[in-house]
Amino acid sequence: MNVYNTEHEGDVMATRMGTARIISELRKLILIGELLPGEQLRQEELAQRLGVSRVPLREAFLVLANQGLLNHRPNQGFVVAKRTVAELDQLHRLHTFLETELNASIQWPDDAALEHLKNLNDAMAERIDSDNLVEFIDLNHEFHRGVWKLSPLNVIVAEVERVWSLSDAYFASNYGSAERRRRAVDHHRQIIEALTLRDLDLFQKASSEHRDDTRGGAGAELDRQ
Repeated sequence: MNVYNTEHEGDVMATRMGTARIISELRKLILIGELLPGEQLRQEELAQRLGVSRVPLREAFLVLANQGLLNHRPNQGFVVAKRTVAELDQLHRLHTFLETELNASIQWPDDAALEHLKNLNDAMAERIDSDNLVEFIDLNHEFHRGVWKLSPLNVIVAEVERVWSLSDAYFASNYGSAERRRRAVDHHRQIIEALTLRDLDLFQKASSEHRDDTRGGAGAELDRQ
């Protein structure tokens, strides 16, 4: 066995794990509003706060920039992505088009898939009054991912994931209040009911109402900034 290669692979794996943790921590700070849209990221300050070196921190910046949560500006470094109302409208239109296509091609879920969606939504309901906003947001994303993957259109699934990430921070702001979180859980129940009944029109209607409600909440948050 090549000891050098084994040790090197271990160092690479440790670096990747460290970068993944940094990505998760930075994403959390963005979603909960501790890092605001348009805010410039100070590498030294964040490195000290997270207890990491600047090399994996910069790698995390690059990943988050690729996901659309950060922007890189020449001679300025990285800033938290800031969307205009017009940009959010475009993202909403893209999301609507893509998700409508996925819904139209859906393969009706079996009992196990329905139970999975119900469990995710129940877990969200348990967190309506929780202070852990990121948990709620991640469960919401997992719920929608479970619905999207009922479609065989894998390329469109990947694209709707990309569009989701570009607007993640703003759509996440929609869930800043318990009332908005409760509305999401209720909309999900309507989506699950439509899937259970295998009613395509009802499914499209419930999905559309949920998208529009989320966009409205995100727009209201943008107006307050």
